[in-house]
Amino acid sequence: MRILQNLGLAVCLFITSQSFYGQETTTNSSNQEILLNKEKENAKRALDNQKELKKRQDLLKQDQDKALKRQKKIESAQNKIERTKKDIKKTEDKNLKIQDELKLNKLPENKVHQRKIKSKQYELEVLKLQSKLTQQQQALSKLLDSK
Repeated sequence: MRILQNLGLAVCLFITSQSFYGQETTTNSSNQEILLNKEKENAKRALDNQKELKKRQDLLKQDQDKALKRQKKIESAQNKIERTKKDIKKTEDKNLKIQDELKLNKLPENKVHQRKIKSKQYELEVLKLQSKLTQQQQALSKLLDSK
């Protein structure tokens, strides 16, 4: 009987210990699954945040590129206006020089006629350049007004 009791006790202890370890293993694996799921969620959130950051950076880069292009267009328009103003000044100076020659010098009739024609050509060129300048200034105004 005593042997049976010891044997029964040993069997109970053995069964109990196996079920205890079995439950612990189950608990550990479920904890591992929970931790794994949390890590997956964290990784997914981090990836989503990274994608969102990349999108924002791309948008910022596009906006920066647009701003640089606009700035270059404005500078180009301003340079064109300055060149046109210089051309107007140069042409007016040439015309003024011819006008002074006509007033001061006694030139032969043929030369006087040629100088007057040249003077009129310069006047026309000045008018064309002034028209061009007005168009360039309007284009610059539109460019500055646009966003």
